[in-house]
Amino acid sequence: MTAQEAVLLPPELIRTADGVDLALRRVGPEDGVPVVLTHGTFSNHRSCLGLANYLGSQGFACWVFDWRGHGDSGRNDFLHSFDDVAEQDVPAILDAVSQRTGQTALHWVGHSGGGLIVSMWAARNPELAQRRLRSLVLIGSQATAAGASPRHWLAIQAFDWMLRWRRIAPSRAKSVGPEAESARLMRQWCQWNFRRRFDSLEGFDYLAGLGGVELPVLGVAGSGDTFIAPVAGCEALVNAFGGAQAKLELFGLATGAREDYSHNRLLLSRNASAEVWPRIGQWLAQH
Repeated sequence: MTAQEAVLLPPELIRTADGVDLALRRVGPEDGVPVVLTHGTFSNHRSCLGLANYLGSQGFACWVFDWRGHGDSGRNDFLHSFDDVAEQDVPAILDAVSQRTGQTALHWVGHSGGGLIVSMWAARNPELAQRRLRSLVLIGSQATAAGASPRHWLAIQAFDWMLRWRRIAPSRAKSVGPEAESARLMRQWCQWNFRRRFDSLEGFDYLAGLGGVELPVLGVAGSGDTFIAPVAGCEALVNAFGGAQAKLELFGLATGAREDYSHNRLLLSRNASAEVWPRIGQWLAQH
């Protein structure tokens, strides 16, 4: 059975501590080094399948999951925040994969919000994170630098205002992504970028908390990603980690890449499969 055929099988459902079922699938050899992959907002596991299949071909056992409210996971009435996903979904998946592989420490590869949720969990649990995570790869993940231009700032303001009276953030006929999103979660992201402060709803400072987390971290940014994950925000997140093993790599024409990568094309493009995916595979193999 190929990796692509395997992901078409029904997912295994993992129950979180607060009672939400998360869909989890394995891609790649059963005995490979385990790597958790997850998507960002307005998306689902399918956005990670190309990268998962590539890493699987390199011998990694990739575990791809949907957050609550996405893909084949429970919807939970779309009442969740980013904090809920970080505090509930991340540890549930880490525990499930460790139980199935017999390995305590795992790699984590997250696109956009998928990198934010594991960073948030690590910031609150620094000692545990250093035992449970081999390394992190954060692809287009940031929380403090969107809306740098007046046009982008007004767009985020308008989006935040619209969400005040909604429970669900629509995907705008799939122009944003294939999934709807929790309005509470998206308003949290908007507020982070307005205030240039990455904190929980009760005020916990995630960037400050990451100072106690010493892990190998690879941040991946695209020079063409000027709205959702500008380089400055990706750099701020990577630099918040403690120790000397965190680095940011920029993919753009000026750095010798094939294109100035936008937010989605960092993960989902033919060029990414030729130069971004191999770099991620190299990083995982080194750590």
